[in-house]
Amino acid sequence: MRLWIRPWPRYTAQRLFRVDRRFRTAVRPSERVKAVAEAFGLGIDEERVFTVFEDFQLDIEPGKILLITGESGGGKSLLLRAIAAEMEGLEEFRPVADASRIRIVQERPIVETLGKDVTDAIEKLSMAGLNEAYLFLRRFDELSDGQKYRYRIARLLDSRARTWVLDEFTSVLDRTTARVVAYCLQKAARRRGVTVLAATTHEDIAEDLNPDVIVRKGFGPAVSVEYLSPSPKPCSLLGEAVVERGDMRDYGTLRHLHYKPGKIFGVRAVYRARIRGDLAGVIVYSAPLLMLSARFKALPFLRKKLRELGSMGEWARLVNSLFTRIARVIIHPKYRSIGLGVKLVKETLPLAGTPYVETLAVMARYNPFFEKAGMVRVDTPPPRDIFFERLEALGVNPEAVHSWMSALRILEKLPRRVLLEVRGLCLERLERLKAARIKSRSGLMMRLRRGLDLEAMARVVAMRPLHTVYLVWRKRDRMDLPEPLASEA
Repeated sequence: MRLWIRPWPRYTAQRLFRVDRRFRTAVRPSERVKAVAEAFGLGIDEERVFTVFEDFQLDIEPGKILLITGESGGGKSLLLRAIAAEMEGLEEFRPVADASRIRIVQERPIVETLGKDVTDAIEKLSMAGLNEAYLFLRRFDELSDGQKYRYRIARLLDSRARTWVLDEFTSVLDRTTARVVAYCLQKAARRRGVTVLAATTHEDIAEDLNPDVIVRKGFGPAVSVEYLSPSPKPCSLLGEAVVERGDMRDYGTLRHLHYKPGKIFGVRAVYRARIRGDLAGVIVYSAPLLMLSARFKALPFLRKKLRELGSMGEWARLVNSLFTRIARVIIHPKYRSIGLGVKLVKETLPLAGTPYVETLAVMARYNPFFEKAGMVRVDTPPPRDIFFERLEALGVNPEAVHSWMSALRILEKLPRRVLLEVRGLCLERLERLKAARIKSRSGLMMRLRRGLDLEAMARVVAMRPLHTVYLVWRKRDRMDLPEPLASEA
């Protein structure tokens, strides 16, 4: 067996590789070997030579993407490993990270195993197609085979390697997810200037991987090389997406995928995105919240309007005529990270029917798709909540409450006199949230009015406000209304 792979000396950048590989084989005679040789007229005494690569040359520059594709058993992995081994000795390609050899941390949630902080971790997991909130909290051994593969890609994204090696690339994924992962991988690699070596039998990901070089390997020495000049382009699936009017049944189909799957107050319109007939995403527009400090910051003229109107009824009519709220945007996990959320928001904003559209979103802290769709981000400090201040004065530390169960354990230790005060605070809070149209928990309110229901109290105490981001958009043709004041980047 001979294997030569080396930089071609006339290239100073050391990027032209040559591969020559042949297997020399001879078999030891046995009864079965003799039977096969006799049946097919094969000689068994002479040595045979099987050529896989014959003086094969390949030009790869640092920061480029190489896709090796072809039939199983043709030598794709052999070429991939040979090139990767040579690159490990070259400064411009080193260090080299192989997805199949990534060290796995088994005992911790995956969100804790990569990234410099939670934002960075969520971004990298999302780029690899692991962008469901509940998946962030799973351990590696709790993932499916496809999710484990995507996690390894996320770890590649988190590495400091200059070269990423991926054998059997996307082979264990369904073909739609494979195209999404290929698109996200190449986008991340080009952003960072990383070299990518990927081998797979599936050429359907070629358009979305958008490689600089494609090697097509057949059996024996048959091989061809195509050098391309790729330019940035959207994921192929995005071009197949159709945005159209939907209804609450579409939301009901995808609601379990949202971190906040509760009821929506005052639904005004629902739109959906379909890809090849598949429900890929949904957006729900609803009535606005009446009082938002971030809204006043973004549109200062509203403070003067509130003072002039004098009554909350007139204020409610004004807010409802000016604003529509994006209450939910849900993208099926299979179609995330390809820009579908941006498309869904951007194409439906003008259809909302009011001059302004606003939203409060947790994921906007980690994914700026609302801003990419044209909305303006307004950063404000979390509003002061006197409910938690008064709880702390009664001996209930809000920082120790991580769930309603932990709140229940704290309440069970309090004397009855204090519990009565906590019950009063909980009722006040529920009334205040209902009046502001922020939350309606009529079931909890009824339970608390009947008596000291510790579980109901614990659930109210655990209702910590989410750290959301406020975003707002104004119709272009409403020049009579001011543009929102964006926060500085």
